[in-house]
Amino acid sequence: MMPPTIGIIGDGFGAAALVLHLSQHAPEYLDKLIIFGTGTLGSGSAYACATPDYKLNVRSDVMRIWPDNPGHFTAWAKQHLDDGDAHYFAGDFYQRKDFARYVTTCLADVLQTQKITQILERVISARALSDSPDTRWEVETEHGALYECDHLILATGNPQPTWPCSVGLPDDDNRLIQSVWRGDWQTSVSAHDDVNIIGGGLTAMDVIYALSQAGHKGQIKVITPNGMLPPVQTPWTVKPAFKWPICRTARDVVQAARSVLGQDWTQISWQESFETLRIGLNDVYQGLSGIERRRLMRHFGGWWMLARFRCSPPTHEAACALQESGQLQVVSGRALSLDEHKTNIQLTLLDGAALISDKVINCTGPAGDALLSSMMDRGLLHPSPVGSGMSVSASLECHRPDMSPWKSLSAIGSMTGGSLGDIVAASSIARQALLVAQRLA
Repeated sequence: MMPPTIGIIGDGFGAAALVLHLSQHAPEYLDKLIIFGTGTLGSGSAYACATPDYKLNVRSDVMRIWPDNPGHFTAWAKQHLDDGDAHYFAGDFYQRKDFARYVTTCLADVLQTQKITQILERVISARALSDSPDTRWEVETEHGALYECDHLILATGNPQPTWPCSVGLPDDDNRLIQSVWRGDWQTSVSAHDDVNIIGGGLTAMDVIYALSQAGHKGQIKVITPNGMLPPVQTPWTVKPAFKWPICRTARDVVQAARSVLGQDWTQISWQESFETLRIGLNDVYQGLSGIERRRLMRHFGGWWMLARFRCSPPTHEAACALQESGQLQVVSGRALSLDEHKTNIQLTLLDGAALISDKVINCTGPAGDALLSSMMDRGLLHPSPVGSGMSVSASLECHRPDMSPWKSLSAIGSMTGGSLGDIVAASSIARQALLVAQRLA
């Protein structure tokens, strides 16, 4: 029997991990594999940056493609990288661009021996060719080319950010920096510019670190709803998984988490306890009803994400130094609008406060996915119970509007988080890729 044609929409880390796991579990499928995307396979939005200022926010042993080989990236890095700035008390924190090099190296042998087809175009639509659960799929690219696949995998990653507020300025105004993911924005910021940063997560920490490395002299304000920056990674060690009780409500989950967490999240023991909670959290989350999942995320999600995404030691050190000098200020609030103010920009917050600056940088995170939205609009996908993704089964089969699974349509990556829980880290996405590869095999 001929192997099926498999299409992967997306060329980031999730797609690369799937290729690597298919090469182990079903190598005969690779000759019939089609990958759609405009970038370098394996880089995606997270690692496709040239700047050395963007660091991984976790230590090297946490960056895993193969769950049973946690030291693979660390061993590669020690052999191939000369980065003395990567070593800290909490572990080795390498540059994100170097992790992309590592993924490329892992792919090299597969790409040399297998005839994988890469279509360097963006996919604008995907449609089922019948109502059967195992239907074939037709994919259309931006230039009008059509491709048919027996099995389609959505691995689109994180769409580029959009402004979280109304913008009364032209789209091409060079005082507005809409996305910093590529790391090529620094040349548009002068040393003495006053800068307002919207968003206070890891992307904001990348920007703060880059400004610090450039010797920036202007004032920096970070606008974030909780008025806090992420805590720093500690040298935590792996402890036995927390034994979650039966949780039927959001309150049950919060009470169980609080039973093991202390008051001071800067302590190593606190992060170790937090990491024990994460091990079984997704199973607990999937056991909640849609209403309870939404309630959990509404009341607890923001705090969890802040504690979950700790920053690297160098970015934390840079932010602390700038705060102590008075150059960096963290403002609690939400952006309402961006407008002209003489020769500067006025950022108005929901509480009416007006912040004036020379530049405004958007660090709010990914926007909605246009392809997924179009597939939902055409009745092909069921929306996620939480967030903007789609509903998927535990085996990563996409759900139709009636919640029955498509047997020939799968998804991996952050778009599945509303259904499955904490699915953002590279290791989580790699485990999903392994699961899909094993199911296809």
